[in-house]
Amino acid sequence: MADEGALPRPSPTASTTVSPKLAATAEEAVLIAYKSIYAAGQRAERTPDGQRKPVLAPYVTEPLLSRMLRGIVALRATGRFTWGSPVVHPFGIKVKGQKATLHDCQDNRNTGQMDEKTSKRVLYGSENTHLVATLLLVEGTWKVSTLAHVRAPCSVGS
Repeated sequence: MADEGALPRPSPTASTTVSPKLAATAEEAVLIAYKSIYAAGQRAERTPDGQRKPVLAPYVTEPLLSRMLRGIVALRATGRFTWGSPVVHPFGIKVKGQKATLHDCQDNRNTGQMDEKTSKRVLYGSENTHLVATLLLVEGTWKVSTLAHVRAPCSVGS
């Protein structure tokens, strides 16, 4: 079972040094594109309302784009923002034409939500968070289209 309500936790340190367009293989490009959404999410979270879509659009396409934008608005309305960097453990990358999927067994123990006013960490992530991402090749660029939380557990090296 998948939970479409799960949003990726942004990462201040999850930057890529290789453009997905310069990747040696399609699998490598998909992985770079997937990792990029976390840093983009963090930037968008700290961007004023109405200016977030251009921050996310290079990395995310519908329906995830709208879901992330709604999630950021809801999070910021509570006076919270995310902290930390998920440790990604991608596996099962499959590319078929202009569509790709990958699984991730994320370690989110060093991520969560923080109160904006007090800077107190109020929510922590967990280990072995199983996510499944669907990516689409849009005008030569891989973009994440869906991201679902799988309730079945995973383990690193799955």
